[in-house]
Amino acid sequence: MHKSLKTYAVVLLSAMLLSQPFVNSTYAASTSASATAVFTLDKLGTIALKNNVNVKLIDMDIFEQPSGNILIYTLSYSNGSSNSVAHVDYFSRVTTTGGAVIQGKPITRDVTKKYIPPKSSQIVIYYVNIGQSTKLNGTKVTLLKWDFSSQDYQKKLGEFSIPASYAVIIPQGQSKKLTMDNLPVNIKAESLQRLKTNGKVYMRVGVSFTNLGKKVLSHSAYKTYLKSAGGSVFELKLEDASGSFNVQSQEKKTVYYLTEVPSYMKTEHMILQFAQEDETLKIILPVKSFKLPTVTTSDFAVANYAVKKITIKNNTIETQLKSASVSSENNSAKWNLQFRLKNFGNKAITLPAYELTVKAAEGFSIPVDSKALANVTLKPLEEKLINLSANVPLELNQGKLQLQWTEPAVDDKVVFPTAQFNIPYSLENNNLMGQEYRVENRHGKFMVKLNSYQRLPWDDGDQIVTKLSIRNIGLTSVQLPVLKAIVKAETSDLSSTAQIVTTNAQTSIAPNETTEIYVIARVPYSYSFNQLKIVLQDTSGDEITKFLSMNTNSLNNVIDTIAVGESHHMNSLGKKAEVRERRTTTYYVNNSNLIYTELEMISEEPRQAKPAQLVAYYKTADNQFFKAVVSQSTTATSPNGKNLVTIWSKLPQGVSTSELALYIGEGVAEGKLTDLGGASTGFINSVKLALTPKAVIPLNNLTSVELFPYNLSVANAVGTITEEKGTLDVVVNYSLSETEDFEAGAYEHKLVLELIDPYGQTMEKTLELGSDLPMGKNKSYTTSFNSNFHKILRGGSIRVNLYDEFQGHRVLLGSQSYPFTYIASESRTSNSTGNTSN
Repeated sequence: MHKSLKTYAVVLLSAMLLSQPFVNSTYAASTSASATAVFTLDKLGTIALKNNVNVKLIDMDIFEQPSGNILIYTLSYSNGSSNSVAHVDYFSRVTTTGGAVIQGKPITRDVTKKYIPPKSSQIVIYYVNIGQSTKLNGTKVTLLKWDFSSQDYQKKLGEFSIPASYAVIIPQGQSKKLTMDNLPVNIKAESLQRLKTNGKVYMRVGVSFTNLGKKVLSHSAYKTYLKSAGGSVFELKLEDASGSFNVQSQEKKTVYYLTEVPSYMKTEHMILQFAQEDETLKIILPVKSFKLPTVTTSDFAVANYAVKKITIKNNTIETQLKSASVSSENNSAKWNLQFRLKNFGNKAITLPAYELTVKAAEGFSIPVDSKALANVTLKPLEEKLINLSANVPLELNQGKLQLQWTEPAVDDKVVFPTAQFNIPYSLENNNLMGQEYRVENRHGKFMVKLNSYQRLPWDDGDQIVTKLSIRNIGLTSVQLPVLKAIVKAETSDLSSTAQIVTTNAQTSIAPNETTEIYVIARVPYSYSFNQLKIVLQDTSGDEITKFLSMNTNSLNNVIDTIAVGESHHMNSLGKKAEVRERRTTTYYVNNSNLIYTELEMISEEPRQAKPAQLVAYYKTADNQFFKAVVSQSTTATSPNGKNLVTIWSKLPQGVSTSELALYIGEGVAEGKLTDLGGASTGFINSVKLALTPKAVIPLNNLTSVELFPYNLSVANAVGTITEEKGTLDVVVNYSLSETEDFEAGAYEHKLVLELIDPYGQTMEKTLELGSDLPMGKNKSYTTSFNSNFHKILRGGSIRVNLYDEFQGHRVLLGSQSYPFTYIASESRTSNSTGNTSN
């Protein structure tokens, strides 16, 4: 009989419980039980369930929502007996201030707690839906047990009445010790900020978590809400894109939450509430509420050059706009921005695909190419520099720009800028010649200097050559990347003609070591400009990045002049040499002249080395330039060895050669000094040689005729006319020597032997020294000329003229007359034409 009554009572109770309304809320919450009542609940005492078994109310909270507010209360059971105590024998009810009586039910995670083990304590959290009631003060929690001897089968054991002094909300500035993920954690509401960006208003809440446990705290199931004084509730989302955070054991970390709110909403007396969803019950359970500090209106933009710390997957990343500069071009402001990024976390992080936008004070948004940030990975403690560029219309206020970083939109996350940097207005530097400037990039730290600027002819235009020096001021050696040059002369882009030249094959720069780079570009010779910009781009990686940028109006075309008789010292590594003029002269013909220069090049290298391939131009006093042909040896030269370099150019008739200057430089091709015999695409390190053109004064005898490096000495010449044969036979007795001090290119001079008879008739032979006229002493050369001399001449002399012929142009070296012999027919002998004998 008693068993049937008890069963009936349980069924009746179940029906009563099922009749209570359930909440289908969209909010979530987390629970925690406070081991010790911090406020007034500990003063309510305990209620005895039976001998040595009692219960205590230790916590209570409420979560407001449209479908009915959820009240939770936490009971702590203490069983001092030697037997287990069944929960089914006891239950509790909540009486609201409005008089509603609702029986409490355990939350899902506590449903399995059927018994209180002997000699132990147990905490159980219960919930009730209290409708629209919002007050806890005056609420009552009544403990009952089943008593089948009473009329309604229930017996009241005691009641907890919530006093008016009970505060469910943690006061401002105080922390609360809760249990999160089975770890003791101190939580404190640290800050509340009102942020306005992109025409929207956001609230940013800072909450500190101090992990008192021995394991890492991982925020996962907990959600947070912001409640206004007017009762509006807004779900907060973690500022970190990952949607979670970690707190190491004994670590204190401040975590920030965001939510968008109406611009008109009042922000005084706001509440932060933690909550957790009971997925089985599909209701929201409050955990704990905190009174937030007074709201502050914060300028979200990062101050000029200040550091902004952002969090990516629980790793702190330090960001900083290190430099900004602007220049104008084609009605657009060209901004160059350099950011510093450093990972202070303990694992490698790849940056999200940030969307970058320049925000103008006028309300315009200008998208920025963010490729430089794409897939950037930072190892722990690694620091990288990122260069960005932006084009902003000139009509916008350039002094009030901001660069906004925004993560890509994802579901269930507040779209809020990760950072917004003030862009300090700074005009692009005008780099002065000879002054060092600091440059930082992903390869290291450097001091960069514009050493020189030269503009000289090249083919039908001009070439401009800028010499840069790069000094490594870091503590480690730096491997220079593959570089590409962007060259702009005011508004003209010369990049398609640009080339970078290094004279040093070594690409690694040790600390405090300097390397030199030449940047060459071509311009029309008639184009004038006052501003030059050079950007060296790093093309060694997947993305093209800026290595350095120089901008200057110091465009003085400085060409060192080497005075007459002085030497020029070339200092390129492996090509050091002394160069000086040996002679300059002019060859004349009817329609043009040929200017000709010989240079002595003496190696100053301590080892055998190939000299530099020269490029040369002649310049007249009225600024006309004539490209010259250069001939030089293609073989290596020993230390102190000499090379003979011949340079020449054809000049129109009427061009004065009295004030000619010779511009010479070291030829370059394919990014390096031109190989000997190769074709140059430009030249560097140019100087101006003052020349001393000297006319060749013909000698009145042929005893010592110089065709450098040869010397010809004619001892005599014997001419013989044989009657009826019709030939003039000439035998020249000579000595020919060559100085062997010089290496030289192909010898293009020829010796022209001209004979003039007493009547002025001329005959000539063109001879090559060393072949037609063999080297040596006391040699003879025999030749014959067909003529009619025998008909008119019976004696006398012939005049021998020797000419230096070069490229079809001649200059008389010397003349001398020699007698000739007439042989009558009875003494005729066989003619030996063109025979040479020793």
